[in-house]
Amino acid sequence: MSAPDEETAGAAAGQPGPAPAAEAAAPAGAEALQAELAALRDRHLRLQAEFGNYRKRQQREREETHRQAKERLLREIPGVLDNLERALRHAVAPEATPESLTQGIDLVARQLQEILQRFGAEPMNSLGAGFDPHLHEAMARVPTAGDPPDGTVVEEFRRGWLLDGKVLRPALVAVATQADEGGEPAA
Repeated sequence: MSAPDEETAGAAAGQPGPAPAAEAAAPAGAEALQAELAALRDRHLRLQAEFGNYRKRQQREREETHRQAKERLLREIPGVLDNLERALRHAVAPEATPESLTQGIDLVARQLQEILQRFGAEPMNSLGAGFDPHLHEAMARVPTAGDPPDGTVVEEFRRGWLLDGKVLRPALVAVATQADEGGEPAA
């Protein structure tokens, strides 16, 4: 029997005959999978490169924003320094009085506070407040006989500052503690 006759005989008997088209499709399918895999690898490498470029661009933008913020602040400081130098020159002048020097320094301090507030920094008001370890650093305990209550800030050695509601610098404070009958702070 010839090959076409075998196919006809197998088909008539209900048996599948050899499928030359399926055999040819297998290598073509493998080639298609290889091409798809190569395309996916290429796409993956491109996405990795794009992401790397994105990260670098974001880093450059962060650095530029940081530089601009520093520049904005530093533009304000020389004016304060000029006024402070003016006050120092005035202090050594023969016509200088302690009151005029005090007024000049007070103006410079207010100018600097205004600059800090424009940049989101604000001083903490600690005196009379309850001690908060997130806002304060206790430098001393002061024995009291009930007034102010235990744990109250009674002295501020260094003012604390907040920046946009977060602690920029904690306040250094003295805290009231209840004294026992002998005048010693209770442990």
